Amino acid sequence: MTMGGVLASCSSQTTPTASTPTSPSDASGTDSDDESDVRPRKPTNYDVEATKRASERLRKTLQALARRPSFALGHEDTTAYGVGWHEDPDRSDVKSVCGAHAAVRGWDLFRIENGATENGDGVRFDLMRTRITEAHRHGAINTISWHVDNPATSGDAWDTKGRPVEQVLPGRPLHAKYKAGLDAVADFLSGLRGDEGELIPVVFRPFHEHTGSWFWWGASQTTEADYIALWRFTVDYLRAERGLDHLLFAFSPDGQHVHNDEEYFFRYPGDEYVDVLGIDMYYANDGSEIVQLAEIVVRVARAHGKIPALTEFGARDGINQPNIASATWIRSSFLEPLKASPTALGIAYALAWRNARPDHAFLPYPGHVGEAGFKAFCADSAVVLEDDIAQVELDP
Repeated sequence: MTMGGVLASCSSQTTPTASTPTSPSDASGTDSDDESDVRPRKPTNYDVEATKRASERLRKTLQALARRPSFALGHEDTTAYGVGWHEDPDRSDVKSVCGAHAAVRGWDLFRIENGATENGDGVRFDLMRTRITEAHRHGAINTISWHVDNPATSGDAWDTKGRPVEQVLPGRPLHAKYKAGLDAVADFLSGLRGDEGELIPVVFRPFHEHTGSWFWWGASQTTEADYIALWRFTVDYLRAERGLDHLLFAFSPDGQHVHNDEEYFFRYPGDEYVDVLGIDMYYANDGSEIVQLAEIVVRVARAHGKIPALTEFGARDGINQPNIASATWIRSSFLEPLKASPTALGIAYALAWRNARPDHAFLPYPGHVGEAGFKAFCADSAVVLEDDIAQVELDP
């Protein structure tokens, strides 16, 4: 989630082809951590062909959604908890109001790199695995972010001290520590199995909102070359060394720092390292902001053969803030402005942030002043819920 509220100037690339990052052989210093010679663990005992089918279906579903004048609604931690409840089976605030779960389920693996049993928002990883499997079984889409702790200080993702990006690259002092954390992520992902023995495909979204400077991988905390090198190492390691070639990878700048197509590609790692082009944006009541960003994302995604998405959206600081039109926001400040722009409506999905408690909720919930408006939102033909996702027609 976006944590910054202050705009920071950042240079943009003149073309979406990123400059070549520093290679590991060019890195100064040596890796002082003791790395084992044991080869990384690749998935075993899974159905390869079923995995290919599942991964291709995910890609085709997202592509089909992007062609339609509609989008799949997503919600972070949606079946793990909501306002006034926790870990109830087959429950979400979306389903309680609209009769069906969100079509996209958002999750976060932060703290898994530390060996924790639950993430920083209190979601147990074993419950997360169960809920991801359930969503996959019903045809829903899972997307996973990673607010990984600062490897230089052991502080959280918002601790920007220590210039950690330059220290975790191959050949640098903290590379082994970072790779151990990435292995924990890979272990979780390779343990997600479907009913046919397939590895469950997900949209993995690392190092998001890098155009801001509130995370340790943000614009002011590293260089273009090092950020790109980190992204490429992460993708290459998961795909080649850990055998997770069924994943889709999402690139998601913060929208406060994107005003045109050129700025969108700030520190872009390259087309071969990205499948989904997203944007994260929190705003007050002016829907023109989200429309402009959605139009940018759809244009650049079409130009590069990628899937466009609103990878995070919401009313700034939540729908119950005093300056937010809580009763009508989801329709008047989000849905209706999007529907007025055929280009903006070309997004495949839009993920709202989590409903942790009334003062940190991003979608209406039972008893909320906007409940009736949200029910009408969900019934709109432009909104795809879990029960609708199976009806999305795929290309052969």
